[in-house]
Amino acid sequence: MSEKSDPLRQHLLGAYKVAKRDASEGPTVDLPPVEEIVKTHAHLVWRQARRFARTSGGVLDVDDLVSVGLMGLIQAHSTYDPGGGRPFGTYAEFRIRGAILDELRRFDPMSQPARRKARSFDKAVAELANQLGREPDEDEMAEHLELSLDDLQKLRKDTQSVRFVTPDVLDFDDIREDLSRSKMNRADLRVVLVDALAKLEERDQQVLALYYFHDLNLREIGEVLSVTEARVCQLHKSAVVHLREILRLEGAVD
Repeated sequence: MSEKSDPLRQHLLGAYKVAKRDASEGPTVDLPPVEEIVKTHAHLVWRQARRFARTSGGVLDVDDLVSVGLMGLIQAHSTYDPGGGRPFGTYAEFRIRGAILDELRRFDPMSQPARRKARSFDKAVAELANQLGREPDEDEMAEHLELSLDDLQKLRKDTQSVRFVTPDVLDFDDIREDLSRSKMNRADLRVVLVDALAKLEERDQQVLALYYFHDLNLREIGEVLSVTEARVCQLHKSAVVHLREILRLEGAVD
């Protein structure tokens, strides 16, 4: 593949021009050249871009998020202070994540009061689901919130029209990385992972399959399972935590 047709290089060149124009002078540090840093740390950009693309409700696509993330990586190269005690990779991922979040917020038309309203609604629905042990229907939600059905439907529309969700701290990509460092051989790891997935509750298996193997976002999974987007986020987090605990007990991850 030629340099001109390399998508990552094209993203880098565009991001570098903007970052070079906007970046303030950072401390002098003993780091490799910026292009070498991009080559060795591009996986951090792709990981964060994929995570946010799945949960941002289509606000920006993966290519856009990669460009923004690369700008964050280049900024990290220019501002990193080794005296702070953090490894460069940790600092870079923090800046990449921050750059993507800032860009998503620019495209988020919801006001802070509206976003607080959305969080309150999500919390109330989750509490009711926990009380019932299942997903509440609209009549139950309306009664719980002391609203008419019309007002409930309007509230759901208002709070779910535009939203993006910050990815969980732990997700399946983290588990994959842990497995890649495992001392088990690949054949044994494959068996352990299949067994661990089989031990999950059926709902957990559904969420992980739809999210990671069918590439559905949270909103789409919610439509498949007839639950709210916020509830899918909770189910996803729970499924990943349970899966990692099973793998830990099997000795596959630390």
